[in-house]
Formats: sequence, structure tokens, C-alpha cells
Amino acid sequence: MEASDRIGSDSSSSVWTFLILTCVLSWPIWIASEVLSRGGFGPYDQRWLVAQVGVFGPTLAALIVSGFASRELRRNSLRALPFVLAPLLVPGALIAQAAPSKIALLPPVPAVATLIVGVVIVAFFSPLNRRLLLPATGEPQRPPRARWVVLSVVLLPALYLASWLVAALRTGELEISTLQDGAMASAWIVLVCFAHNLLLGGSLGEEIGWRGFLLPALLRRMSPLAASVVVGVVWGLWHLPVDLTAGFGLQGIGAVVARVIFAVPLSILFTWFFLRSGGSMLVALLLHTSINVMGDVGLSRFEATSVVFFFMVVVAAVAMLVSSPVFRQESGPCDRPSASPSRLST
Repeated sequence: MEASDRIGSDSSSSVWTFLILTCVLSWPIWIASEVLSRGGFGPYDQRWLVAQVGVFGPTLAALIVSGFASRELRRNSLRALPFVLAPLLVPGALIAQAAPSKIALLPPVPAVATLIVGVVIVAFFSPLNRRLLLPATGEPQRPPRARWVVLSVVLLPALYLASWLVAALRTGELEISTLQDGAMASAWIVLVCFAHNLLLGGSLGEEIGWRGFLLPALLRRMSPLAASVVVGVVWGLWHLPVDLTAGFGLQGIGAVVARVIFAVPLSILFTWFFLRSGGSMLVALLLHTSINVMGDVGLSRFEATSVVFFFMVVVAAVAMLVSSPVFRQESGPCDRPSASPSRLST
């Protein structure tokens, strides 16, 4: 039996196993690290590094569940595992030893290590690696067109910067605290922050799970819009221990609801990128990184900017739902993953 056929025939149990395993691998580690009590603050120290292991819950769960589907996918998971863990073992350990208060203040050695490992990870999860298979389907990645790679890096930051300008209209307060030491120094900080967020800011730890496994598995059974909503709800609820402790715009259960409401339209945009890029895990990784990095560059009026950004994301998501063939029932001229063509053509 083909790997993709086997996963497809038992997709419901695989999805539930993935969801349970994701929480089991993340929540106890976050709680044990004692980082949640910091409320999102504190140095990048050993406790932070322990918490990072939990951040890799979705990706590790995806590789484990996928590995039980077939011998080929088991080999695929074993090949990916060292690269998934490398950020924790190399730059993660160096960063925890240095314990900076901000990633923009990383000393040279962990900063260079982060950049080097970041380049390796990009190469491994790119279509240049023809041996890498999508965990949910067992299919090789199709090379995305260059415009989707570029858009995955620049679109969400452009929306965020536009939101920043809107948020500053009343006060005129426009400041980027970490980018005030000249062009070369600022470019270096942005590169280091981007590489860090790719490796240890959630992208690598989450996206192989959310877009590499969960989304393609759901697309076998439901429309792209429905799958996007489910992934968005799961994505939001996965942060539950963090949001209940540290908040997310609001406090308590309101923070959990706010996270889910924020994640759903963002998930729709991620689905649009994923399908239009032909199912590229690299595009998903870069897209996730591109938005997370905005929290590390020191934008003024960050909370107000985030609120405006949410509404811009909602508008962008609605525009995609209305205009893109990805979310319409009829076939459209978009690039699709080769797996499950009847479902992915909607």
C-alpha cells in the first residue's frame, strides 16, 4: 500500500493521535519549565530552552504519527529528526548560556551559529531536498515558484508595517528601538532575529505539524475553508497554557478566545499560501517566521499595531476567500500539492 493511501484510509485516527500527542509533548514541558509564570518576559536562559522543547510539540508529533504510516515515511521522519532537533542542541544551547534579555542583543558566537543552522534548515526543508516527503501524504514537495517564496517573506511584514503607520497616526510615534545603529548593524539584527524565529520562535517547531501534517490530512475530508478554520482553532487552542498564564491581549479565558479569533483568519492566509505554492513546507516556515520576527525588532506602539494588523489580516483573508480559486468549488489556475488532487482543486 502506498504511504499516501495508508494515511488517507485512516486519516481520522491519525489526526486525533496527532492532536493528543501535540498537547502531551507541549503542555507538561511548558508547565515544568516554569517559564509561564514570567508572563512572556525574562531572559533567554536554561528555563527558556526547556520551554522550547515544548514548542516543538506539533512538529515532533507530526513526524511520530507519520512515521507509523509506512516504512518510507518512517525513514523520512528519521531523516528529518536531526535537523528538527539541531536548533535546540546548537544555537539554543548557546543562546541559553548567553541568556540575553532580547534576541537583538545576542553575542556574536550564538548569533553566527543561529544564522548557519538557519541556512541549513532552509536548505533541508526546501524542494532542493528531493528526498523529503510531506509527513501527511508521503508525497515529495513540488518546487514553489519564486514569487511565493518572496511573498512569504515580505507580505505579512508589509501588512504589519502598514498597521504600525496607521497605529501611529494620532501620536506620530514611529520608532524601531533595535534598528538605530546604521544600515549594516540593522541588517545584521534583522537577519539574526529572522533566523532565530525560524529555528526557535515557533516556525520550525510548529509548521511541520500544522501545515506539513494537519492541513493536508484535513484537506482529504473537507474544503480548504473548513480545513483552515479547524487548523486555526487548533493552532489557537494549542497556546492555551501560555494564554491562560501570560494573556493574549486579554486575560484568562478571554485571552484564549482572542488567540483563536486571531488564528483563524491567519490560518486562511497560510492555507492560501500553502496551496498556491504547491504544498511547500519552506513557504509555510518562512511565512510563520516573517510575522513572528516583527515582535523582535522593537516597533513602537506594538499592542496598538497588533490590533490594526488583526483587522488587516481579516480583510486580506476575506479578499482571498472571495477572489482565489483555492477557496472556490470550481478548479482554478493555482499550483497544488500532488496529493489528493480532487480535494485540493477546490
